[in-house]
Amino acid sequence: MESFGSIECFVRSAEGGSFAEAARHLSLTPAAVGKSVAKLEVRLGVRLFQRSTRRLALTEAGKLFLAEVSGSLTTIQNAVANLASAEGRPVGTLKVSMGTVFGNRYVVPLLGAFMARFPDISPDWHFDNRQVDLIGQGFDAAIGGGFELPQGVVARKLTPAHRVLVASPA
Repeated sequence: MESFGSIECFVRSAEGGSFAEAARHLSLTPAAVGKSVAKLEVRLGVRLFQRSTRRLALTEAGKLFLAEVSGSLTTIQNAVANLASAEGRPVGTLKVSMGTVFGNRYVVPLLGAFMARFPDISPDWHFDNRQVDLIGQGFDAAIGGGFELPQGVVARKLTPAHRVLVASPA
């Protein structure tokens, strides 16, 4: 897979008509931009630009590649800008699985304060007394205990859970 930086160097060079113009836009040196584009050409196995001392022109392959990647590059840059504009605030849906009793007793009472503190979070709470497949079912987190965790899942101890089982002779 090609690096984002190499593709951005290519697109900016094509738009600006020179490595120097792309370098100014990307805060790099013209030599760094030229090397990045040259490495991209080697990895792709095609020549993207016809170069001369005064001019940089796209080849047919370069025109096709530019048409394919320039819209995607803009989409990625907009996504990064939107994330940055969130100023580090959590945004999106938070899907959490937890036991019914625990959730109703401990989590639901905290929901109002949580929503006030994180207004851009949409809670997707699942109250169920079963083990869930965190990755397969798209959960961000689960609160529970007494079961084996898949390898690579990070767990933190929240609190001990004490159970008292009682029965009568009858």
